[in-house]
Amino acid sequence: MRLTAIILLAAMAVNPAIVPARTVAGYRTIPIPQSVIPNTGESPFIIGSDIKIDAPDSLSREARFLREYLPEGLSGRSSGKIILRADLVDISPEAYMISVGPDEVTVNGASAAGVFYGIQTLRKSIPSVLDADGEIELPSVQIIDRPRFAYRGTHFDVSRHFFTLDEVKSFIDMIALHNINTLHWHLTDDQGWRIEIKKYPRLTEIGSYRPNSIIGRTGPGYDDIPVSGFYTQEEARDIVRYAAERHVQVIPEIDLPGHMMAAMASYPELGCTGGPYEVWRQWGVNDGVLCPGKDGTMQFIADVLNEVMDIFPAPYIHIGGDECPKVVWAECPRCQARIRELGLAEKNGVSPEAQLQGYVTAFACDVVRRHGKSAIGWDEILECDIPQDAIIMSWRGVEGAANGTRRGHNVILAPTSHCYFDFYQTKDTANEPYAIGGLTTVERVYSLEPCPDTMTPGQKALVLGCQANLWTEYISTFPHVQYMELPRLAALSEVQWCSGEKDFGDFKNRLPALMAVYDRLGYNYARHIADVDVRYTVDSGQKALNVTCSALPGYDIRYTLDGTDPTVSSPLYTEPLALREDCVFKTTTFRDGLQGRPVCDTLSVGPVTFSKCTLAVEPDAGYAFGGAQSLVDGLTGTCNYRTGRWIGFSGKNCDATIELASPMVLREVSFNVDVFSCDGLVDCRGVEVYGMAPGSSEFRLLASEEYPEMDPGMEFEVVGHSVGFTPTEVSKLRVVIRPQWVLPQWHPLTGCLGFLFVDEIRAR
Repeated sequence: MRLTAIILLAAMAVNPAIVPARTVAGYRTIPIPQSVIPNTGESPFIIGSDIKIDAPDSLSREARFLREYLPEGLSGRSSGKIILRADLVDISPEAYMISVGPDEVTVNGASAAGVFYGIQTLRKSIPSVLDADGEIELPSVQIIDRPRFAYRGTHFDVSRHFFTLDEVKSFIDMIALHNINTLHWHLTDDQGWRIEIKKYPRLTEIGSYRPNSIIGRTGPGYDDIPVSGFYTQEEARDIVRYAAERHVQVIPEIDLPGHMMAAMASYPELGCTGGPYEVWRQWGVNDGVLCPGKDGTMQFIADVLNEVMDIFPAPYIHIGGDECPKVVWAECPRCQARIRELGLAEKNGVSPEAQLQGYVTAFACDVVRRHGKSAIGWDEILECDIPQDAIIMSWRGVEGAANGTRRGHNVILAPTSHCYFDFYQTKDTANEPYAIGGLTTVERVYSLEPCPDTMTPGQKALVLGCQANLWTEYISTFPHVQYMELPRLAALSEVQWCSGEKDFGDFKNRLPALMAVYDRLGYNYARHIADVDVRYTVDSGQKALNVTCSALPGYDIRYTLDGTDPTVSSPLYTEPLALREDCVFKTTTFRDGLQGRPVCDTLSVGPVTFSKCTLAVEPDAGYAFGGAQSLVDGLTGTCNYRTGRWIGFSGKNCDATIELASPMVLREVSFNVDVFSCDGLVDCRGVEVYGMAPGSSEFRLLASEEYPEMDPGMEFEVVGHSVGFTPTEVSKLRVVIRPQWVLPQWHPLTGCLGFLFVDEIRAR
């Protein structure tokens, strides 16, 4: 039996004497379909107020979604009907084909999910708002499409701040719009336990509440805003049902054995010391972790996972495993007894305590396996022996994925470098909602390649997909969630879905149509993509900073050089500019009377600015940005080390040689270091300045200074250093800045290599 849904979208009958207006659809959607072939010469299909959707009962839900997605204000008569089918033969169950002819539109999927994604493409092809009351014209076409990755995920942390059922459902609607099929639901952490566990009721009675939170990243002091809330098991099942209707699987995360302060506050016996513990009111990493030396703790892990897996039918469950300090285990007699019982000893530099985490991970994996599921863990679990069926989620860069695939594990990429959506999304952080730090632009997200050429074909076959992560320490409202997700989620969706080469310029041209969908849905999204994209390059030969600007099609770019806000009468940018003197360059876009946000940079020119600069040792690959020339480009970096103004070194000096255009007498060299302590960016420990006299080929030491170990109270700031010397005529300068080689004892990551981030070397 077939269900024929007749969609009546006009409030009154169509007047045949009136010729309805036509709004033409386009198929350049996000993600862009794999194949779009126009049927040249065929008439278009017309959608009017009397459009019919013909679908079997098994696709009635998809028919309802299509009906809801059509814009209001349709009038006129349709030229035929839309048919939904699910008998396409394809290797991917999410594949679909759309055939548009003058009398019929067919959406055929390899499954109901394939039909759903075909409908999403139609939804995004049809303009969100009609030009006027009238009809929609679908040009005749055949579209064939399938996803690149089967796992297309987005992570949502509800433990740091709680979000309502309706908000979680809205999040699911938002990701479904982007062809994302997995919600990684982070339900537990130090700051809150959000899922009902019937065997352990105090987890939500106590663990779901904290009276306040630390102000900012490290204080001072706490706010007066209590945070509470949890999901009953039935509410969680409701979320699972809602997501399944939209072909989204929900993967819960119970983060263990670290990040368990909320659990230990509820049941102090789970910890090594017995407490007292509190639901943590701070952010970061707490030394309080579960005690694997106690049989009761291991039983707790099994009990919790068993109840959670009964709620969530997805084939995976996330067991965390990240940021688990071993300090208390080294001092706990029960943990040490467990280490002896298991025969654990230092092995290949891995401590017995680190191997004890491997024991916990293997135990949790075994519990999960008995339910016919696979466990996912953060990439730290690779630091110990783990079962072969454990799936690695690589967040500390892409090396976790490379290492995991080398060891034969399936992997999912979620690197901080591209996929952390709690990071800022523009360099203009002063005008942004407060964020954890970092910088992940839309373009940066779009540049992610989950299967780089450094992987072998066998390794690439183990990559399940990738996902974005949204941690909510500093995100307490759902409009803020939307702002951090959109439109970065659009860039990620194309990484997840599309095969082959990607073109960011083409993506930007297609993005306004999707932003119109956001507007229709009332989403609060970031609009930085409409700002001017400013690129700077140093021209040492011409002693200038070349400025290249671009914007979305249809936008005028205007600029000023005195720091005032550009207006419609300011100079129009038409070609690259060459800046040679101090100025405040400010630019913005204009379109149809609307103005974008200004982009502003201050240029400060000194004796060595724009000189040729080279490095003896290259920066770390992930932090090379503009390379050596960015050290003398006249632009000073702010505290956000990911803006591209800084270059980063780990385990090596910043050793820069500056070749002057002509000899000059200098008496001082200065430079800046970016301190971002929580990420391992610390101040330097010394500097040497060398000069080469005109006509000489050898450098001579002009000055050197030693600096003390950085104060632990220094968290986030730009530190300026300068070193003076006897006025000396030089043709070349060599500046060697020495790092803090190993992070100091007071640092949470003591023993690891520190990072040195340097910008703008100046001289006078």
